[in-house]
Amino acid sequence: MTLDQLQVLQTIVKSGSFRAASQELHRAQSAVSYAMRTLEGELGFKIFSRDQYRPTLTPQGRAFLKKADDLILQFDELGETAELLKRGHEPIIRLAVSALWPLPNLVSALKEFSSRFPQTEIKIIHDVLSADEHLLEDHADISLGTIFNDKGLLITEELFTVNMVMVCSAKHPLAKLKKATTEDLKRYPQIVLSSTVKSSNRSGGVVNPANTISVQDLQTKKAFLEGGLGYGRMPDFAVKEEIKQKSLVTLGLKPIPLHAAIGRHASKELGPCGKFIWDYFSRGQGKKLK
Repeated sequence: MTLDQLQVLQTIVKSGSFRAASQELHRAQSAVSYAMRTLEGELGFKIFSRDQYRPTLTPQGRAFLKKADDLILQFDELGETAELLKRGHEPIIRLAVSALWPLPNLVSALKEFSSRFPQTEIKIIHDVLSADEHLLEDHADISLGTIFNDKGLLITEELFTVNMVMVCSAKHPLAKLKKATTEDLKRYPQIVLSSTVKSSNRSGGVVNPANTISVQDLQTKKAFLEGGLGYGRMPDFAVKEEIKQKSLVTLGLKPIPLHAAIGRHASKELGPCGKFIWDYFSRGQGKKLK
C-alpha cells in the first residue's frame, strides 16, 4: 500500500468516477483502475462496488477511506511543517510568564500567534517572580514579567507598570484600621507569592518572614485574602472588582509599582515565531492592560 494509491482513491471518491479521476490526475483511466485493483488485492477486500454505473464505496471501503483521509491530511501537514522548519520557524516557543502578567493581555497575543503559526507548539511556563531566571537557565525563549536581575545577559523592554496594592478581607481586623503600620501587619499572617524556581529566593516584599503563608498562584492568594486568612499585595487589575464590591479593602499603604517587561537572552537569536511574539508586545498591542 502506497500514499499514491490512497491519493488516487481519494480523488476517485471526490470526482465521482474513475474517468473523472484520471482526468484530474492526468493519468490514463487504465492506470487509475490498476491502482485500485492492486490496492484491493493487497487489502483483501473490495473498496468499490462496480455493480452500478458509477463506482460506490462498500462498507469496508467507507471505513478505509476515513482512515486514508486522515493519513493524507497528516502527510500534507508534515510537508507544511518541514517547509516551515526549512525557513527557520521554531518547532516550539517557550514563554515564561509571570503570575503578575494580565492573562487577557497574553491570550490576545496567543490567538494571533496560533492563527499565523499553527505548526508551532506553545509552551507556557507560569511562574510568580522568576520569569527572568527561566531565561538565564535556558528554560524559556522569551519572558513576560518583572526583571529583577538580568546579570547583564538579557535584552529587555519595559512595557507597562503594575501597581501592587496591599489588601485584606473587609472582615479582617486590619480592615478596621484607618492606616495599617508595619507593627500592625506583623501581628497577622501575610499571604505571599513564592517562586517555583528552586534557585530563586525571592519573597516579594515580606514584612515578617516568621508569619507568612506562601502560595504559588494569584487565584489561591486572592481566595486566601478574601477568606480572611491574612493580608498581602495584589496587582491592582486583579482585585479591581473585589475592591469595588468591598469584599477586599486597601490598607492605606502606598502601592508598589512593578515594571512589566518582555525579555530574551542576549546570546540567543529569535526565529520568525519568537520575533512575532516580541514585536507584538513591543509595537504596542501588549502594552494595553485589559
